[in-house]
Amino acid sequence: YYLPGNALLGVVGDFDSKQMMALLEKHFGSWKTQPFNAPSLGSIPPASAFKISLVDRPDSVQTNILAGELAVPRNNPDYIPLRVMNHVLGEGATGRLFLNLREEKGYTYGAYSYIAADTYPRPLLATTEVRTAVTDGSMHELLGELKRLREETVPSAELDDAKRAMVASFALSLEHDRELIDLWMRVKHNNLPIDYWDRYPAEVTKVSADSVQQMAKKYLDPGRLQVVCVGTAKEIKDVLSKYGPVEVYDVDGKKVSQ
Repeated sequence: YYLPGNALLGVVGDFDSKQMMALLEKHFGSWKTQPFNAPSLGSIPPASAFKISLVDRPDSVQTNILAGELAVPRNNPDYIPLRVMNHVLGEGATGRLFLNLREEKGYTYGAYSYIAADTYPRPLLATTEVRTAVTDGSMHELLGELKRLREETVPSAELDDAKRAMVASFALSLEHDRELIDLWMRVKHNNLPIDYWDRYPAEVTKVSADSVQQMAKKYLDPGRLQVVCVGTAKEIKDVLSKYGPVEVYDVDGKKVSQ
């Protein structure tokens, strides 16, 4: 699969473009391509109904909680409003998860959410690690924050802060060669418009509170949400059962009970 018709090469730095093109031609010009058949990955199966997968790790003093579902590929129009929604929910120490579970409740050192998009859909995840004794309260608050995003519009001041932070972070990233080439390769790799990053700040800025709520309703569906908890099953299984069906696995991934 390492063929010129199936590869991207990027160069960034202080150089003469004609000289760089000559170097590339010298070292790669004789690289011959050949036909290849890309593997078929098939279609993504539909999401299953809400459930909690409990990985029993005996004698753990913490419960690691992850909740989420598949989101979108990088070139999907929902990606930018989804990123804004995620920033409000849990991107950094100003996100709702951090402010609730750490600052207000003191359940954990950190609670965050992430979205990583590429050629194929990847998960949107909310995650935290908490003391075993506060597993119940942590589940309640984490799921409650997902519910709040679906049912309530984000206040304008909070939304504006999130969007300004995203634009500022993007602007700072342009100071570094490594970030510049990464941004450009993402455009090429994901077939994004050539002016994608020129328009990015404006696209972030125009995301509305209604759009954020629509993203939450679409991608934080309580009927499809998947939750994984790692901890001591004998201490947290009954607690988790309050929130939905629980399947128990050992640390090797083998199901041990319903």
